[in-house]
Amino acid sequence: RVNAVVPGVIDTPMTELAQTVPEIIDAELARIPLGRLGTPAEIAGTIAFLCTEQSSYTSGALFVVDGASTSQ
Repeated sequence: RVNAVVPGVIDTPMTELAQTVPEIIDAELARIPLGRLGTPAEIAGTIAFLCTEQSSYTSGALFVVDGASTSQ
């Protein structure tokens, strides 16, 4: 089985610097319909599902976890 998790902008140390620049964070948040950054736990939840037998019939799927920013 091969699946992919495609995260959006996640609140991590990697994005901390960008969050200190109002123009950058405002532009990012404007593109996210849920109005906030994702959390590492939200990405981990998707990955945890893929590690269980509940996903045993799941293959070739993309799991986009981005607060609906690509659905616009």
